[in-house]
Order: sequence, then C-alpha cells, then structure tokens
Amino acid sequence: MKFSIVIFFLFAFTPFFSTYSYDYHNHQRIIQIIFLISTYLLIFYIFIFNKKPIFKLPINIKNAVLFLFFIFFGCLSSSMSMEQSFSLLYTFHISSLILTMYYVSTINDKRSILFIIYALLIAHTSLILICLLNIIFTLSEQQPLNPYIIYSGFINIRFFNQVQVFILPFLVLLLKFKSIQRIVFIILFLNLLLIFIGQARGALLSFLAISIFALALKTTLKKQVLIGLVCLALSCITFYALDSLNKGGAEILRTSSSGRIDLWFNTLSNLSLKHLFIGNGPGVFEMSLGSSAPFSHPHNSVIEILNEWGLIALICILTVVFTTFRKAITHLKQHKKDIITESLFYSFAIGITYSLFSGVHVMPVSQTLLFIMWGLLLGRVDKKRGQSISINKDLKALVTILFVFAWYLYLQKAISIYNNIDPDKGYIYGPRFWSVGQRF
Repeated sequence: MKFSIVIFFLFAFTPFFSTYSYDYHNHQRIIQIIFLISTYLLIFYIFIFNKKPIFKLPINIKNAVLFLFFIFFGCLSSSMSMEQSFSLLYTFHISSLILTMYYVSTINDKRSILFIIYALLIAHTSLILICLLNIIFTLSEQQPLNPYIIYSGFINIRFFNQVQVFILPFLVLLLKFKSIQRIVFIILFLNLLLIFIGQARGALLSFLAISIFALALKTTLKKQVLIGLVCLALSCITFYALDSLNKGGAEILRTSSSGRIDLWFNTLSNLSLKHLFIGNGPGVFEMSLGSSAPFSHPHNSVIEILNEWGLIALICILTVVFTTFRKAITHLKQHKKDIITESLFYSFAIGITYSLFSGVHVMPVSQTLLFIMWGLLLGRVDKKRGQSISINKDLKALVTILFVFAWYLYLQKAISIYNNIDPDKGYIYGPRFWSVGQRF
C-alpha cells in the first residue's frame, strides 16, 4: 500500500499526461481515480483469496457506524437530488476515500510512515524548486511577483496552497534532525514565502492556529514549532522586501473575503427544514454571486456538508473528526516523544482547519492527502481498531458483483461528464469533480 501512495505522489505532482486531460486538475483527478481503483483491487484481492473463515477489518466499530450513517444520508440526499446519478457518483467517490483511509490505517510502523513522508516531501520540493526558478526569472525581468506565473503544477493557485499546508508540519518535524536542519529550513522558508506570494491568508491563519495549538500541547516539537514561526516572520519580511522592488501591490492584510463570506451567508440563508435530515445531494452545490461564474463548492467544509449531505450527516462526520482529535491528543500526552504521530496529527489538523476557508476536501490532490493523513494518524492513535467478520463463498460472490457493478457505474458516469467538457468554452463553472463544475 505504501508504494501505491508514493506512486500517487509521483504522478500527481508531475505533468505526466496533463496535456491529454485538458489541464492539471483533470490530470490529478484521473491519477486519484487510478489510485482508488488500485486500492480497491488490493483490498478485493486480499478479501477474495482469504482462505480463513474469518476476515479482520481495520476499523473501530463506533467510527464505522458513524461513517455508515454518513454515507447512508449521502445516498438518501442523492436519491432526492435533482441530479441523482452525479450525486450518487460523488457519494461513492467519498465512500471510496473513506475505505482507502481505513486501509491506509494498517500502515502504522515508523519506517513505512517515514518512507511516505520523505516521498511526499521530495515530490513536492521538486515543485518548490521550479517555483524558486520562476521567482528568480521574475525578479531578473523586473516584474511583480505574480503567483499565477510563479506557482507550478496546479491549474489554480489555491490548489497549490491546499497541498502546501499538509507539507508544513512535516518540514517542522524534519527540523528535529540537525544533519539536514539547514536544508529543511530553506525549504520551509520557500514554502512560506510562496504562501505570501499567493496571498493565501487562509493557509497562513491555519499555520498560525496549528502552531499556537502545538505550543499549547507542550510536546517534543515545541522548539521546532518556534523555529517555524521565526521562519514565517523571515518569509514575511522577505516577501515585502521583494514585492517593494517592483511594486506588485500585494495585500496580504486586505479585509475583503473574495466573496466567501457572502457565499457562506447566502448558502446558510437558503437552508430549509429538510436540511435537518437530508441535503441537496453530495457534489451538486452551485451558486453565483452577482455576475460571477458559478461556484461549485462553498469553500467551507462544514457548510458544504450541511448543504449537500444534511445536518445528521454533518454531526456524524464531526463526531468522527473530534474523536480522532481527542485520541491523538491523549496519545501525544502519553507519548511525548512520538514525533511521527505528532507531525501526522498536525498535518491532518491543518488540513481540516484550512478546509474551513478553502476546498481542501474537494480538489483531487489535497482531498487524497486529507484521507491519507487521517488514515496514517488513526493507525497510530486508535488502539481499538480491528473487527472480525465471518466470510463464505456466497459473501465473496456478492462482494464481487457489487464491486464490479459499482465501479462500472462510477467510471461510466465520470467519463460521461468528462466528455462533456469543452475547453474552448473556458471555465464558466468553478471546478468540482472535474475542472469544469458543469455536469451536463
């Protein structure tokens, strides 16, 4: 499984066949789908060829029940939706990520986790070095620091920031190792500088919030977190110094919300009594502000789930998230020197925090990272995982039929929507599953 994750990182961060998929977003979604299929095939193989009458599932029964309720209300919302087929596709997609998360949780030894972390950092740092070259070229041409020119590998600058936030805690972790401390500090500095260049206030607030939270926990990485905050200050000073050379007019401290607050209030004002039980259907959010292009998600995970899945589903998923937080904090208080688990916790926590301002939970790479980090964290902190079920030939046959049928419908619908994309029309609708949120 760890090799599948590493291969996903390798292809997701490199333009493998983006020219054949219209853009980076679709390229990354295709890679994500291949990753999910490979994970399912691996789980399917282990299940079908298991010779024992008992099959052990790496789940916590309480969390599993909450996830089942979450998926049930997603299916119920989909069945009541105006776009049933697409909404069911998106529900199945999220369900696949949840199952993948549980399978990832079987990876709990330090060596394997470090292997995954190193692979993620190496793949992402290759993009950061390209961005550094773009900064140098921009300054040499005496041009303003434009993130749309400087950022590399993503169709939208926010998608770049959404991945960055998962990386930052691991760079803070590696500051612990003196032999590579200077190199890691430079990479962390470049990441934070790029966040300032992109004016990603949500990412900055998330990093600050998790840093303050980490200091309050008083764990082993406290010194490294302080170094990270010093690095943040240096990157801020450097950004304004570089920006003043060519007067780019960046406004990190601007008070506008880029329409997000209006989007949130409009979405909340449109809720009805039905949202106490079901939503409008997973994946079908659409709203315009004035003459702007329609948003395909509300840029807030809580509001999105409430709108699309309903209040009961929201309570279920929030309960699982808070349970994960509680178990992680308890674990870290009991194992203060477990820096691997600590960094995984901060990576997951910063992803959840940033999802309150952005589409971390929506876009293909950051969405996959969120569930991978969640799975790795559960593998370290959830001690009550492991439920056994009895299996026989009839159950295996049923699972085989459901597996083939579900993936056939999923791929058929995904390809159908993809074929409707006309790149000549531009991005009239904001991205959701594919880079164009329009589904028909």
